[in-house]
Order: sequence, then structure tokens, then C-alpha cells
Amino acid sequence: MRYIFILFILFFTGCTELNLANHLSKKIIRANKEESNNIIKEKHIKPIYKIGNPYFINGIKYIPKEENFYVKEGIASWYGPNFDGKLTANGEIFDQYDITAAHKTLPLPSMLRVTNLENGRQIMVRVNDRGPFVGDRIIDLSYRSAQILGVIEKGTAKVRLELLDYGPHLLNNKDITIKNIKENSYLQVGVFREANNADKLYAKLRNIGYLNYRIFIDTIESGNENFYIVKIGPINSKENILYVQRKLKNDEIETKIINK
Repeated sequence: MRYIFILFILFFTGCTELNLANHLSKKIIRANKEESNNIIKEKHIKPIYKIGNPYFINGIKYIPKEENFYVKEGIASWYGPNFDGKLTANGEIFDQYDITAAHKTLPLPSMLRVTNLENGRQIMVRVNDRGPFVGDRIIDLSYRSAQILGVIEKGTAKVRLELLDYGPHLLNNKDITIKNIKENSYLQVGVFREANNADKLYAKLRNIGYLNYRIFIDTIESGNENFYIVKIGPINSKENILYVQRKLKNDEIETKIINK
């Protein structure tokens, strides 16, 4: 009987130690994860404009460089959850819900117009990471970018890439005011009493190459008087709204963001 009691004590002690070990291991894993996140935050200094040196991946040499003209067709893929919160190649924190992408050689950041050749959908994305390094893929879209382009379910799609812009000025693309902007908003470019003046601005905007959105004149009546409002939109993401607004400002065209 005494031996049975001793065996029971040993068995109970072993189970307790095992449970304690499991509990401690979970605490250690959680602590390591929190510490890892803190390390990323501490190391994350400030995003930089980056071209980068030539590099090899799987025996293939890639040469990053500034391009004056870049148009290419090929296969797009997407990435998201497994990279969320990690640093991109130029030092930003990757957010799968941002309109961003990865490219093998373009400057970081760059702005690309991406057209899904399989369904006609089109957006502008900001390139802030390197990749993809699988097969003949030419761009890796963030989850949100892929969602807008209709790539999520299939996983890949044939696309056309057109370089619009690059440089350090794109680092400030994520402004705090972005929180107050709604997707599918409009840019109001001008309000006129004379329809002829609205027509002139409309014609000017139609000749601007990077404006790949609907441009139209809205007419409203106020105090027995007609006003002609020139608008652009809807623009499908907050980042693109700010990008178009900044590009127009560089062309000395002031705009106002409106939600309808």
C-alpha cells in the first residue's frame, strides 16, 4: 500500500511539473513575441528613400535602379498576414491593409498604376518592399491592393505596371489626415458661375496623363443661380486620393477632398 501511495505522489508531482513547464513555456513564448515586437519598434527609426545595391536571390541577380520609363506586363501575386507588422525593405512597417506592393528593382518608394488585364480593374499602388521571388511574377500586392484588383481568390493575375513617380517625397504619403478621408471620395477642383470656365478646366484636366479617374462637371442651384463644380472621382483608396491631390498641387492646381 505504501508503494502505491509513493507512486501516486510521484505521478502527481510529475503531472504538476509538466503543467508548470507548459505554463512557463507559454509565458516565455508570449514574452518573446512581445519582446520581438518591441525590438521592431525600437529598431524602426525612419523610412528612407532607397534604390539599393545589386543583390542575388536563388542565384538570380537583381539590379535596382531609377527608371525614366517603365511599363511591363506579367503575373501579380499578393502577400499579407504572415508579413503584417514586419519591416519593409525601405524601413516602413508593413500593413496589409495599405495600398502598397513589392517590386524587385524599382526605387523605394515608387508609385505604379496597376491594371488587372483579366477584369479591367485599375489602381495606383505605392511600392515600398522587395519581391516577389517566385517564378516569373513581377509584383507582390498587399492584401488590400489585391482585394481591390480582384486577385485574392485566384491568387495571381496578369497585370500591366506603369511607373508614375518615385522619390523621397512619397515617404510622407501616410499622413495623419488620412484617417479622416473616406474611400471612394472625390476631389473638387473648381467652382464657377460661368459654365464656360468650368469647361476650360475640365478640358485641362482631361489632358493630364496621370488622372485615370472620371472627370465631370456637377451643376447645383443656389439662390436662383447655377454653379458649375468640376470634380474628379470617385477615387478608390485614401492613399490614391492624397497622391492625386499632391500631384495636382505640384501642377499648381488646388483641390478639396469631398465625400460625395
